[in-house]
Amino acid sequence: MGMDWTFADLSKPQVLIESVAGSSHPGSFHLDSLVEAVSRGVAEAGGKSGRFTTTDVCDGISQAHLGMDYILISREMIANMTEIHMLASPYDCLVTVSSCDKSIPAHLMAIARLTFPAIPLPGGTMSNGPNFLASDALWHMGDQVAKGELPVEELYLGQQFACPNCGACQFMGTASTMQSMSEALGLALPGTALIPSSLALLKRKAIEVGKQVLKLLEAGITPRDILTQKAFENAIMVHSAIAGSTNAMLHLPAIAHEVGIELDASLFDELHRKIPVITNLKSRGDFPAEHLWFAGGIPAVMEEIKDYLHLDVLTVTGKTLGENLEELRKGRFYEETRKFLANYALKKEDIIATFENPFFKEGGLAVLKGNLAPEGAVVKHSAVVPEMHVHTGEALVFDCEEEATEAILSGKVRPGNIIVIRYEGPQSAGMPEMYHPASAIAENPELNSSTAIITDGRYSGATKGPAIGHVSPEAIVGGPIALVEEGDLISIDIPSRRLDLVGVKGKRVEADEMAKILSKRRENWQPPKPRHNKGVFKQYSRSVVSAMKGAYLE
Repeated sequence: MGMDWTFADLSKPQVLIESVAGSSHPGSFHLDSLVEAVSRGVAEAGGKSGRFTTTDVCDGISQAHLGMDYILISREMIANMTEIHMLASPYDCLVTVSSCDKSIPAHLMAIARLTFPAIPLPGGTMSNGPNFLASDALWHMGDQVAKGELPVEELYLGQQFACPNCGACQFMGTASTMQSMSEALGLALPGTALIPSSLALLKRKAIEVGKQVLKLLEAGITPRDILTQKAFENAIMVHSAIAGSTNAMLHLPAIAHEVGIELDASLFDELHRKIPVITNLKSRGDFPAEHLWFAGGIPAVMEEIKDYLHLDVLTVTGKTLGENLEELRKGRFYEETRKFLANYALKKEDIIATFENPFFKEGGLAVLKGNLAPEGAVVKHSAVVPEMHVHTGEALVFDCEEEATEAILSGKVRPGNIIVIRYEGPQSAGMPEMYHPASAIAENPELNSSTAIITDGRYSGATKGPAIGHVSPEAIVGGPIALVEEGDLISIDIPSRRLDLVGVKGKRVEADEMAKILSKRRENWQPPKPRHNKGVFKQYSRSVVSAMKGAYLE
């Protein structure tokens, strides 16, 4: 009553609108207007809303300095604050508003953790710059300027137009992937993932969300009715079809854990072998993420793989997935979205292929195991050139990202090498992205089809090439990656899903001999001092689980 509430408001259904709106980056700067639209929808449906904010931080802004160590941690903090806001206040249901890499999974974790009716609203996608310029191009442009290969004025031009407005980055990175996952799980309203943020339609959908959450309250439907094993399997199959970010292998298990479901890495590999990549999206393909929505969005992807989906799962509409798809087919959703493709002289088939004629014969990810990664490692093999799917090379070993990047840019890395970057896992360093070294490899014509990176850290969803991450157990706990030495031979065999140490000083040895060598090295190994030993990071490192389990707090 000390705010803007009337006495009559106290008896209305009350909706908490939790957003990450703020000035942290373009993915969140516009979200206050969507919060306002959700609030309008709640009011029109007879409810009263309250607006709470825990602002997120940006992976892109945090690249290549110690700020990146805190990015994955921020997922846990946003989820925790959403829980606190909801449980410390007398609200009846929840709407979350977010666009990007850690905020969407954080909100989905909180939604799964709580027992209230809830709907996530994706914050849409950013437009492209001139000549389809996107934010992921700027690292390479900066490196070119440093080498004298590009006028600095070109970099300045890129800085002005790489992010021409607000929303998720323009490629199928983690932000676009997790928007897609929120819909694929059945939590977001059909067709709301990846709407271009420039369209007024996004605000109209926000109004609809505000009304629909009160219908869920009346029907007594909560996220725990929706987030079943089948729902997660559907999401993984959609992830496969869109060649989504490797970071989904951190986020989907963490979300599932909140409802008591454990998603094993083997399930990702199994379903990615079954469902091919049917979308032609950057970074592995040709077109920006907003084009997927123009082609019919996640519903159109689901239509192509529906023979494999669980169509009987309940969704946030109160109907099954199959019923949602049927309504979209009978309505004008596809006709309305696909008219935008005419602006680019494109057809739906340029963006979304058929199941029988895919852009890549398997899904986007592969899970590798072997004596270097007993618990597993992840590679986006749909973005790996064919000649690198089976490769053996000598290891160059670095104990941090910065040393590896300097070696690549200075020419110390030679074709055929396998770069090992360790002590970058969740417990050691918060699992930062190795985007800069991976980008430096991908943009080097001498290295991009002959050189791999292996790390216990992770990668940006924009990463291309043979970049293998999430190696578990991580180095700081004595995982085998901590025992690799310069000149060791590492074998990558993606078709066989293997990642192994197979030799020493450039010469192959038998498997039993390699095991003895690693055992001897372990006797002499000592973990380094922690990179961070105070504050939130100290708390995080004591409780975080393995990357292959989801890097959540236990």
